[in-house]
Amino acid sequence: MKYVINQQKMDQAVRYLQDSNIDLWLILTSEGSDPCLPLITGVKSVGPAAFLISKNGKKYAMCSGIDAQDIEESNLFDQVFKYPTELGETLQAFVTKHQPKTIALNYSRKENLADGLTTGRYRWLREVLKDCFSGEFVSSESFLEKLRSIKTPLEIDRIKQAIVITQEIYDVVFAQLRAGMSEIEIGQLFVKEMEKREVVNGVDRTLSMPIVMKERIAHRPPGEAIVVPGDLLIMDFSVDFDGYVSDIARTVYFLKPGETKAPAHIQAAFDAAHAAITAAGNALKPGVQGYEVDLVARNLLLKRGMPEITHATGHQIGRDVHDGGTLLGPRWERYGNAPYGLVEPGMVFTLEPTILPEDGPTFIVEENVLVTEAGIEYLSGRQDELILISS
Repeated sequence: MKYVINQQKMDQAVRYLQDSNIDLWLILTSEGSDPCLPLITGVKSVGPAAFLISKNGKKYAMCSGIDAQDIEESNLFDQVFKYPTELGETLQAFVTKHQPKTIALNYSRKENLADGLTTGRYRWLREVLKDCFSGEFVSSESFLEKLRSIKTPLEIDRIKQAIVITQEIYDVVFAQLRAGMSEIEIGQLFVKEMEKREVVNGVDRTLSMPIVMKERIAHRPPGEAIVVPGDLLIMDFSVDFDGYVSDIARTVYFLKPGETKAPAHIQAAFDAAHAAITAAGNALKPGVQGYEVDLVARNLLLKRGMPEITHATGHQIGRDVHDGGTLLGPRWERYGNAPYGLVEPGMVFTLEPTILPEDGPTFIVEENVLVTEAGIEYLSGRQDELILISS
């Protein structure tokens, strides 16, 4: 069972190679340097290694003798070549024998998760194959993004488990929140609950605190700031369950003495964020481009008098919190081609149209959804009401 997902992903890769008429996909790595390896092979190697998937369905590995045991016992490969001293000679002999016309390599201009081949290793490869390969090197980006994006049922099950645990921990933390606590104290509540459940933070795969901060969202750890009545508190939390992650954010309001509800402008911000998530979810369906979904949420917030979203409405999750591929984002240069990608069944997205005024508190609600043939399924239980914490 250990390598079931890897086997499924390698079989997916064969289909994509056939669809693209690419003869061979070559993954070069040293010390596990390529970020696609946990998803595609799941095996570990210390020395230089090569993993090759052919459009005829055959899978091969090339590694040093000391790295071979794990790779052989995975039963993922039709043949494991153990090179005696130098990977290049083994690779050269393979290419000479099979004569591929096209070889896909992991390089990309914009997508870091598809850019695992270093410049040095690329130059080395060209030198090794200069006398035996006269074909074309192409980027694996298009099908590697699909391999990450389109989840198998087992991958979806693991994401669902991560989400269940995340929401369980949120409920425990909400019950303990009180004015007078620091961001760090609140962050430690999450760590305690992760320890109990033997899981880790999905962002860095350690027992680290999530984002916990007063008023303004930023990618920083919790600090010494004390929460007081009248504050908004933002929490953005991810759990790793067996290699797959959640990504859920919540904002809560600390009531002032005598208050029974949040001030009107804070309630309006929550209502706008909630409505924008609903609108984006309704627009998210197979065949649309990512930017179209973003535009729906963006325009709704603007019509409600909220500031324009300063980032994407949503991103994919899976092996990583930001799992690459199609982005529910605006057509800005910094996002490259990701917002133009098509939405497909099996993708899992966040929906997080954040309200981020220049002066004043940030408001974020973030849900996780699965794209189905008919539309979407909310994997996270929606936050339908503003969470209020009594003084």
